[in-house]
Amino acid sequence: MGHESEIPQPGDYVVRRVLDDSFIVVRDESGSVKAMFNMCLHRGMQVCRAEMGNASHFRCPYHGWSYRNDGRIVGLPFHEEAYGGEAGFNRKGARLLPAPSLDSYNGLIFISMDPDAPPLIDYLGDFAFYLDYYTKQSSSGIELRGPQRWRVKANWKIGAENFAGDMYHTPQTHTSVVEIGLFREPKAEKRKDGNTYWAGNGGGTTYKLPEGTLEERLRYVGYPDEMIDRMKEVWSQDQLNVIGENGFMISAASIFPNMSFVHNWPKVEDGDDVLPFISIRTWQPISENETEVLSWFAVDAAAPEEFKALSYKAYLMCFGSTLCVRMG
Repeated sequence: MGHESEIPQPGDYVVRRVLDDSFIVVRDESGSVKAMFNMCLHRGMQVCRAEMGNASHFRCPYHGWSYRNDGRIVGLPFHEEAYGGEAGFNRKGARLLPAPSLDSYNGLIFISMDPDAPPLIDYLGDFAFYLDYYTKQSSSGIELRGPQRWRVKANWKIGAENFAGDMYHTPQTHTSVVEIGLFREPKAEKRKDGNTYWAGNGGGTTYKLPEGTLEERLRYVGYPDEMIDRMKEVWSQDQLNVIGENGFMISAASIFPNMSFVHNWPKVEDGDDVLPFISIRTWQPISENETEVLSWFAVDAAAPEEFKALSYKAYLMCFGSTLCVRMG
């Protein structure tokens, strides 16, 4: 549904969907993160019309029922005349309906429409091992920009499946970005080298790095030493060994059903230096043949400001909506 960095202050909110249901994801006045159906208790009208913002209260535009940002009802016009006061409608305990299940991992906020859904960490299973590469490069976690949004005439499963392990397409689909020198590799075929993995409810691909130490391999994809030092502090030895001993860097991945990640390192300025970027996507079904794509830029919150700026540039050049429109 989003990330805690999108709602850093009390009252900050974003509106997101699960299929046809709209949700308000908000940080309430106590600092707690909540997800509530964007639906007035009275007639089901959406109480929040903006995509994001900051509000202490949400007011239904239909009949004026008002709710605190933790969901509690505080205003009901003509309560006595229309309902006979508390005897007709008891406001105590009435609140916007919460999401059936809410959980988070490394600041990523998830909901399930199943009130009996397992804990998120159990659902992620072994994929949490790989998810840390994208979402925990330091103890500060990540911060997001976006999302960019666009629609494509395709079923949502195509994008999710592609990110989950389709290394087969890279030498054909991405030939042009190698030919124009956006990547270090002289031929697009190199981009398919690596392993495909499946881990519980997620899977993805890795890229085979050149020989070298852990530090040399992380520098190869553009990470500065100060970021490498923080990675060594938060990643387990097994996670470090995937890069340092086995020589694999995580690339694209998907969590079932419709969330994907990509990690890449193009050139953003003249010369041979590259800058890594991370992107998070959700594939929102509109119909069986149309999908809305939400794409976020993600970066280590503790990264140097110059790195953040160049990494964002790399994301826009290599994986933003304009690239997808050109390819489409």
